[in-house]
Amino acid sequence: MAEFSQCFITNEGFNLLAKALKGQKLEFTKCVAGSGFLPEGQKITELTDLIEPRRDMGIERMYIPGKVGTVIVTASFSNEGLIEGFLLREIGLFAKDPDTEKEILYSYCNAGNFPDPIPAQDSPSPVFYRFNLTTFIEQAPNVSAVYVENPLHVTYVEMQESIDKTILYLREKIDSLQEQINILSGISIENSRKELDNIAEEVI
Repeated sequence: MAEFSQCFITNEGFNLLAKALKGQKLEFTKCVAGSGFLPEGQKITELTDLIEPRRDMGIERMYIPGKVGTVIVTASFSNEGLIEGFLLREIGLFAKDPDTEKEILYSYCNAGNFPDPIPAQDSPSPVFYRFNLTTFIEQAPNVSAVYVENPLHVTYVEMQESIDKTILYLREKIDSLQEQINILSGISIENSRKELDNIAEEVI
């Protein structure tokens, strides 16, 4: 796997974050995969786009882990329809400016000399990539994302949530059945007592 650096926020990203901290919406729209080397002397904070953007990655999920001031964005893509392979070396996370509606490069990371080769579609087997990007959002109160529907791929968190919901549902059903059994058992015992009392009275 590629060895990506930490995601760094760009200057435009910091401008968006400043707006978000004042209550405006911070909406992540997509991730983009690229193959570009970071030029010597190039500051990530000054980037406004990937150096060599190659493929958009749809956002599947966004998760804010407690109060640590970060967000985890899960993005994915496949090599379906990819005519020419490339080296996956850079990833950018984009967000929408609430004032201009323009998509801006919010944060960026680069794997340098340790990229991942992405083959073209005509390779022997299909390729599917999923990334969890962690980036800084301070304590922005209104953070969201534009999600892409991807019914063929389920994340681990989604699978665990589905399992938890199923277990909760089954427990509720079991509790309900047990309550009905207890009620029926009580009725049965009460009826047996009445029958015994009637028999005793007849004998007497």
